[in-house]
Amino acid sequence: MEKLSYEDFFKMAILKLRDLSKSHGIHSVFSGFNQAFREYFGEDPIKVTQELVNNGKIEIRPVKRGVMIYLPGEAPKSRADQGRKTLSIILSTPTEEVKGLVDEFLSQVALNGPKVFPEDFLEGYVDSKKMLEIVVPGTSLQIDPNSQTIVISPKRHFHYEAKNPPEAKFIIYTHKIGQRNIKIPNDNKTVFKAVTSYEKYCREILDQSYVFFLNRTNNEDMAELLTKEIEEKLDLRAKRS
Repeated sequence: MEKLSYEDFFKMAILKLRDLSKSHGIHSVFSGFNQAFREYFGEDPIKVTQELVNNGKIEIRPVKRGVMIYLPGEAPKSRADQGRKTLSIILSTPTEEVKGLVDEFLSQVALNGPKVFPEDFLEGYVDSKKMLEIVVPGTSLQIDPNSQTIVISPKRHFHYEAKNPPEAKFIIYTHKIGQRNIKIPNDNKTVFKAVTSYEKYCREILDQSYVFFLNRTNNEDMAELLTKEIEEKLDLRAKRS
């Protein structure tokens, strides 16, 4: 019978010796693992254990009279790991490991292609002759806090009163820094449908990202932080409710 590799021996030992009601790992001494390793390979398990840890094949945590041995990803977070995560939350700077989750989620979104407002949210062809064109400054725009229909520049040098709240939102969702002209469909129904569809799209992306990050980090604060990063990277103008 062909001899098991070090990695396979560790994996088989963990799966067969552990008691999941107590831990996902096994104690190197109390489980009898070290002695079993010596008898099977005729070697010292300590050196091999460290090599497998360095290669990411297993994880270990120091405990009394030995170490706990785990399969990759199943070891409890160490105090140092938790400290780094806590610090990253305080400083609003995710660790490199967590940052990779952002790219992973963005790659999933990219499969369907991130949508662009208003082009991807206008149903059918809209005749340019049936669109209202307004001239805007090259600065950022926002909706006046005191009115749902007034669009202003930060210092209020620009002031535009929309026909209704959806039209005001249409301008905000469309406008980009440096853009000087915005075309808006004259048909209120078309504007309303485009805005509503875009807001639904933004909510779905942000809700999906939050659930994705929460499942991967088990940390609500970090999930919120990473979801905010998705919002910024995809330039999602409509916020989560």
